[in-house]
Amino acid sequence: MRTYVVVGLGQFGEHVARRLTEAGGEVLAVDLSLERVEALKDEVVQAVRADCTSEEAMKALGVGKAETAVIALGEEDFEAAVLGTSVLKGLGVKTVVARSSNRQRGKILALAGATRVVYPEAEMGDQLARLLLHTSMQSSTELPNGYALAELRVPEHAAGKSLQELRLRQTHGLNVVAIQHR
Repeated sequence: MRTYVVVGLGQFGEHVARRLTEAGGEVLAVDLSLERVEALKDEVVQAVRADCTSEEAMKALGVGKAETAVIALGEEDFEAAVLGTSVLKGLGVKTVVARSSNRQRGKILALAGATRVVYPEAEMGDQLARLLLHTSMQSSTELPNGYALAELRVPEHAAGKSLQELRLRQTHGLNVVAIQHR
């Protein structure tokens, strides 16, 4: 079973902690807000009110045993995010994913030890724009090297035609990976 630490239990951190738990992960959830800790305590392995910038507190919680940590602090807690990233990395957490709202702060988090920096607002904005621009698209995921994986509804003009007839690769550069009949 994989072990995770999620620091910051606002909307983003709470969702991450819940999804990791639902997927079978062991999640230690950490926040300074007792209210947020209480709200999540029955849904994760452990929820604790603690300061992620305190090496002693993090060591006492055993965060160094976790495979992955997510620093899900908001912009108002940027200094704590940088210090928390450094503390968790220093205690031996192999993968530290940090949330940021802009590239400049993302670079600082990377310098502090973040293995990966995510930009949830920008990433969700990009995804929503793609869905709005391509009305037949249900969902999409960006892949490396300019590729993407997308779930599409079959447009009316394509219904009943074979893949060979549609010539999707030749006309649109698309490869069909799977077909789901509903």
